[in-house]
Amino acid sequence: MSKSSTSRRAGMLATGALCALLASQAQAACYELYSSKNDLVYRSVRSPVDLSLPLHQTVPKLVPGARLVFTPISQGCEIEFNKLQPQAVVEIEGDGFRTVSPREPRRRVR
Repeated sequence: MSKSSTSRRAGMLATGALCALLASQAQAACYELYSSKNDLVYRSVRSPVDLSLPLHQTVPKLVPGARLVFTPISQGCEIEFNKLQPQAVVEIEGDGFRTVSPREPRRRVR
């Protein structure tokens, strides 16, 4: 191998490692939604909003003045907390998002 092909290979490996690191950090393990009075209104491993849209468009529709906090640590998130009734929670399924109503259980597709 020549010196240039070795350095090119090392550069590609470094770029791949950096992309993998950034992708792993972009995933949240716990989502918490706080009201404007700093009261916890939602906590789950599932996001309460569609994350493909900007948060400033989706979060105020759930609770005006609320803020969404997400962390990579799932400690304390094992027990779901949801005061967003009868709001729907967004769920990732297949190629996109769909809403799941807390009043209607998920149906299996045959």
